[in-house]
Amino acid sequence: MELKITVDRSKCSGHARCAMKGPDVYELDDEGFCISDGKIVTDESLRTQVIHGMKACPERAISVIEA
Repeated sequence: MELKITVDRSKCSGHARCAMKGPDVYELDDEGFCISDGKIVTDESLRTQVIHGMKACPERAISVIEA
């Protein structure tokens, strides 16, 4: 299993909800904007965090595809 995270930085408003739901997956810059664009997650135990973090984004700036 590989999940690829894509972040549309033009939509990200820095709410940091992704990192609250997926603290082991989503990284933020100093201003709270998600910087996990292009990240590949291979650890099956993190799958829930990946999906919950994506769904928590109110701007729908995050998408996840199985790679």
